[in-house]
Amino acid sequence: MDNQVTEPTSSALNVDGAAQAMGAFLEPQAHEKSAQALEREVLDDLSGRRDRSDTLPAEPGSEDAEQDLYAREKEAVTIVVDGKTVNLSKAELADAYKNGLRQSDYTRKTMEVAEQRKAAEAEIHRASQERHEYASNLQKMAAQIEGALNQQQQIDWEHLLDNNPAEYLKQQHLYQRRQAAYQKNMQQQQRLAHIAQAEQANHLESVLHTQQEELLAKLPDWKDSRKAEAESKAIRQYLLEQGFEHQLVDSIADHKAVLLGRKAMLYDAMMAKANAAAKRVTSIPQKVIRPGVGESPGGDGRQAAMQRLAKSGRVEDAASLFAKFI
Repeated sequence: MDNQVTEPTSSALNVDGAAQAMGAFLEPQAHEKSAQALEREVLDDLSGRRDRSDTLPAEPGSEDAEQDLYAREKEAVTIVVDGKTVNLSKAELADAYKNGLRQSDYTRKTMEVAEQRKAAEAEIHRASQERHEYASNLQKMAAQIEGALNQQQQIDWEHLLDNNPAEYLKQQHLYQRRQAAYQKNMQQQQRLAHIAQAEQANHLESVLHTQQEELLAKLPDWKDSRKAEAESKAIRQYLLEQGFEHQLVDSIADHKAVLLGRKAMLYDAMMAKANAAAKRVTSIPQKVIRPGVGESPGGDGRQAAMQRLAKSGRVEDAASLFAKFI
């Protein structure tokens, strides 16, 4: 075996070259290479491969394809929305179409829910009318049966039994049938009355829930339960003081009535404070100005404002006076 180690060429390090380099490194008679030199050769070879990969030509047409795609995305499309002309790129148009589909789906589902609710309400109304008609017919039938039973009670049963036993048995059987029919009629009327009461309670609960939502929409502060409870008690007391009956006040369900009562309560409270303020102002000793001496700069028209408030007692005049003291 030739002990001379061939120098690696500048070409890429292949399998044979690597084997030869490793064999020369292990030969005891070979000119030994340091591990650092071998490592440097391998690293140089790998670096050369990366350089060549970086300088590889791009695939033909790739940049043109990207530019065409970018141009298509930026290409403007003119559409008319609610009578107005709008310019959109194709990408924006696609997003708008997707959003439109989502909105359309939401609108469709909302309409379906509304239609289902409307159909359910119509079915409930129809069933309620049928029950009302059925209850009316039961009442008429009960009145007829009750009249027939009253007539049969006028029969002299002992005399009928002695003189016509067959007719006696017939009338007895008829009487029993009518009593059974009357009892069944009463049970049916009672059942319908319970259903009507349950429907009325459900309807009242729904109305109260709706009125509560509308009231909170008008008075967001009432979402605080403590504040709502305090003002509710104050409004109730105010209405009672105005002469409303307890039963009427406790049965208020319309949120507009609550708002009206609250507004009246707050207005009366404001007027009471204004009147009290006006009385305090009129009780203040008036400054006597000697003839020929002008009003002091600190007065700033306060005297005239006091006199005006004393005469009118209006809230606006009181506010004007207070502003002059600030």
